[in-house]
Amino acid sequence: MKQRYKDKITVFVGLETEYIHPVDLDKLQELLLKYGNRIEYLVGSIHHVNGIPIDFDMPTYEKALQSFPSQPGQDPTTEHSRHSQMESFLCSYLDAQLQLLERFHPEIVGHLDLFRLYCPSLRLEDYKAAWAKLKRNIKFAAGYGALFELNAAALRKGWEGCYPGEDVLQVRAALGHSRD
Repeated sequence: MKQRYKDKITVFVGLETEYIHPVDLDKLQELLLKYGNRIEYLVGSIHHVNGIPIDFDMPTYEKALQSFPSQPGQDPTTEHSRHSQMESFLCSYLDAQLQLLERFHPEIVGHLDLFRLYCPSLRLEDYKAAWAKLKRNIKFAAGYGALFELNAAALRKGWEGCYPGEDVLQVRAALGHSRD
């Protein structure tokens, strides 16, 4: 299509990434080595945590969340236990995202906080370790000049706004256009 319509429009060839298991990053590397000259940009996205999709449906999302056990001797139904479980879930997502960012430097960071899809009111600042990791990821990606996707699909799913959420956008805006 790029060649066919080159006189009428500019077509860019991009690739959205995924990181389900470590082998996925190795396979992506192989793909980029083989076809990299034809791929003009990457969208760095994460859709799985602990190998479980988090954007399929609520039961599957809950399965991913439950894959992080509560602390031994803790009642898994308590608010403290759920908080700890959510923090581990968020940190796992953000650590995988950083690995993807560090290894491939995607030009666009896709749905930075997809982990909020089924809990849009989640206040990331309530999860100190995850909040720090989110800031780390944003700073890293902004440092090499990445763009951040604003995804309106959240509106279709009943959110009041797009994702990333407003708190994430504020962190990104606070960095300005600096590459420091």
